Amino acid sequence: MIITKDNINEFVEPNFQLTMDCSKSGITEIKYIPKSVKILYCYKNNLTSLPTLPDSLTHLYCYENQLIELPDLPNKLEYLYCYKNELTEISYIPNNLLNLFCYDNKLTLLPILPEHLDNLYCHNNNLPYKITKENIKKHNTLIKRKQILNKLNN
Repeated sequence: MIITKDNINEFVEPNFQLTMDCSKSGITEIKYIPKSVKILYCYKNNLTSLPTLPDSLTHLYCYENQLIELPDLPNKLEYLYCYKNELTEISYIPNNLLNLFCYDNKLTLLPILPEHLDNLYCHNNNLPYKITKENIKKHNTLIKRKQILNKLNN
C-alpha cells in the first residue's frame, strides 16, 4: 500500500491532522504527509525511505522497517525512534532532540548529538566506539575534530 493525498484520511484525523498513524499497515511508500502533522507513527511496515518531513514534526516513530536512510530531520523533532532498520548513517540530529533510539541498524557514524538527551540507545551498530549519555561530550569533540580535518584536507 502507498499513502497518497487521496487516501491520507485513513491515517490522519481529519479535523486536527496532528497525528498520522500508518503503523502495521503493510505500507511500502509514503508519498504525502500533511504539513500540520506533529506525530508520525509509521513503524512495523515495509518502508525503505521516507518523504520530506513537515517542519511541525516533533515525534517520529519509524522503527522496524527497512529504511536505508532518513530524510532531513525537522528542527522541532524531540523523539526519534528509528531502531531495527538498515540505516548506515544519520547525517544530522536536531538540537531539540530528547530521545534517540537508533539501535539494531548498520550505523557507522553518528553526528554531533545534543548534550541534553534524556535517552540514547545506539547499541548493535557498526560504530567505532560505544556512545552513551555519559560520553556525548567526548563523542562531539571527536566529530568536530574530524569535520575540521576534512575541511583542511579539501
